[in-house]
Amino acid sequence: MAGLTPPARGVASAGLVLGGAALFGTVGTAEVLGPVVPAAGLGAGRLLVAAVLLLALAVAGGHAVALPGCLRAAPAWWAGLGQACFNVCFLAAMRQAGVAVGTLVAIGATPILTGLLTRQVSRRWLVATGVAVAGLVLLVGGQAVGRSVVHPSVVGVLLALGASASYATYIIAGNAAVRRALPTTPYLATAFGVSAVLTLPFLAGGAGWMARPSAWLLVGYLAVVPTVVAYSLFNRGLCGVRSATASTLGLLEPVIAALLATLVLGERLSAVAVAGALLILVGLVLIVRSMARMTQSPRARAPRA
Repeated sequence: MAGLTPPARGVASAGLVLGGAALFGTVGTAEVLGPVVPAAGLGAGRLLVAAVLLLALAVAGGHAVALPGCLRAAPAWWAGLGQACFNVCFLAAMRQAGVAVGTLVAIGATPILTGLLTRQVSRRWLVATGVAVAGLVLLVGGQAVGRSVVHPSVVGVLLALGASASYATYIIAGNAAVRRALPTTPYLATAFGVSAVLTLPFLAGGAGWMARPSAWLLVGYLAVVPTVVAYSLFNRGLCGVRSATASTLGLLEPVIAALLATLVLGERLSAVAVAGALLILVGLVLIVRSMARMTQSPRARAPRA
């Protein structure tokens, strides 16, 4: 993207972030189609396999020399901590607050928290994010109609907010890594290595599911597609997208998840949920259009790998 003008680079970067978010949206469908695996163990296994794959890619790509530098860089540790905490808090929030409320708070609050933490807010961003979050409310609410839901507890909502703050931390750390010109693959290998070590205890006692090849096929898919590939796209997109904007673009994830649930799993979306999905897309279009109008040069260098 080095030869692109600033507006074109911004739109291309937004496309990479959207591509990563779209792959994030395949996680739920894969879990439903796959074997039953304890959620905590599945998350820990996903992070461990992804870390090993990213490390192998870094070495194979000739970037092994960059690994020690990434290991000494604070953004990689913050990103790893954010990923580990997100997995723990999000899974716990689903049990304590229910899928609808847990998803709404964990995903919907992320752009807001990121904007507040970075102060990267503008009138256009506020409008686009407000539209997209309103759409998320309708989408999640429309999907929850007619289902038995868990009555959300205060602890569950706090856990969902913890997941949101953790994801915001990961995104902000990604922007910091870009500013330091850390190469993407070694940076991701380090960050996911940290998160894998922190979540290793959740693999304890998992001998039952770990003995099944079908379970490892599910872990393999989650590690490769919505982790290694998705985060490689997402983090490369951060070279031309601010943290707050990236977190708003990430709201494409629940739209893709709902679309796959309809097309693959045979679920039906209510009219309210469809309207919510369309509203999210309107918010994302507003974000991308505002980036296309930008004339300022980006401050960050593009990642080298």
